[in-house]
Amino acid sequence: MSDDVGDGVDAALPEGEADFDKGAWQLEAQKYGIIGLLNLREAMLPIAKPPEVAHFKFLICPNFAGDIPELDREYDQRDSRDARRSGADNADRKGKGKGKTKDGKGGRYVPDMGKTEVMTGSQKGQWWRNCPANKLDVIVREQFSLQSSELWKVPPSHYVQQAGPVEVFVSGPAEGLQRMPVLPRGWVTVDASAVQFGGPKYLEQVRRPRWKVIFQSGSNKGDIVAREACSLESEEVAVLLCGTIVEQSGPQEINKDGIVRMPIAWPEHSGRDPSDPSRPPLRRGGWVTCDATAQGGPKFFEPCLDEEVDTRPPEEPDVAADRHGGGSWDKNRTWKVVNLGSDSSRALPIVNRMEPFAPGTGKVPPDDMLVRWLADGDIIEQVGHSKKMRGYMVMPVRLPGDDASGGAVGWVTRRLVDKTREGPEDVWFVELRNGVEADRERRRNRRRRDGGDD
Repeated sequence: MSDDVGDGVDAALPEGEADFDKGAWQLEAQKYGIIGLLNLREAMLPIAKPPEVAHFKFLICPNFAGDIPELDREYDQRDSRDARRSGADNADRKGKGKGKTKDGKGGRYVPDMGKTEVMTGSQKGQWWRNCPANKLDVIVREQFSLQSSELWKVPPSHYVQQAGPVEVFVSGPAEGLQRMPVLPRGWVTVDASAVQFGGPKYLEQVRRPRWKVIFQSGSNKGDIVAREACSLESEEVAVLLCGTIVEQSGPQEINKDGIVRMPIAWPEHSGRDPSDPSRPPLRRGGWVTCDATAQGGPKFFEPCLDEEVDTRPPEEPDVAADRHGGGSWDKNRTWKVVNLGSDSSRALPIVNRMEPFAPGTGKVPPDDMLVRWLADGDIIEQVGHSKKMRGYMVMPVRLPGDDASGGAVGWVTRRLVDKTREGPEDVWFVELRNGVEADRERRRNRRRRDGGDD
């Protein structure tokens, strides 16, 4: 009889053994791994008491921690002040005795979770990224406690900046769990993979937080407006183009409408001056809108994966405008030839096809391509967008007065853009505006704006 019962039990079991894959998440098969379940539980916090026990009071026994003689109320009081202080201030505060254990490693005791110690290996200002593999938001809570209120969420692959030391639970049910303060304020879980039943690693350290412009406005003036401050009413300082790689320079701010604003810095030669699209911006930093979906708008930036960072040189403004659809050429630019000298090896030709012939490379065009040779002091007029060709920028030009129709009479190599190529990195063109070299005019305007002498 016992054998029959055993056979019946065996027959009722599914084929194979449970693999207990903690990352499993198959809705159709009703298989749910511990990582997904723990993320759901965290999203549900704080969880109210069931009605059946709502009238009960919880009894907290400080002796649960064993070697901790007294409940650490210093940290509880500090957490209550977090809402009124910035994360940076909280990170610099030190305990006055009660926040220290007997071995001097710092930390706190949290009822029902255990005792923490301060970790080494990272410091204030370190950038962290929500691990892309999780595909889940990381919740930023107001205080250290997992029961505290939610402030905001960090989407997958987005960044947060560390505001103080990481604390890890060294005893109790939460042993192995890591918590960290972030800027401008709040706390996040860094890693739960060492907890008893296993959990996800939420954050990973990154060297620099990089973003790419993904929005296309369709305007030949540019795609993204960068402003002087977080306020949308502050002064415009630059216009960036789709595809530009920028670096986040501080924590994001979410305004009352849910618009996500972000301070950034952009590379030299990137972007345009808001008042004159033909010039680069005077500044290399400002504030942009990262995400406007809360108001029905678009996402303007996406995080860069490590392999996407700096994979191409900065684009020439007119090339980027041509690439993303703002391609009409509305104003010719005037250039003056400089720095060629009398050395024949530094000759600069105008040719009848889009082909680079840069000074100092020794490359000479065949007679059937040559339109004419240029010399120092010659003036040419750019009549269309520059093109990137074999590591150089090549632009269509004409000589003033040679072609009344305004069309191109040839192509000339403007500058080197492939920094890995061996070759000259000097300048053989300067732009003219109103007959004055552009750099001189920019310095003169800056002196006037700053109140200096002309």
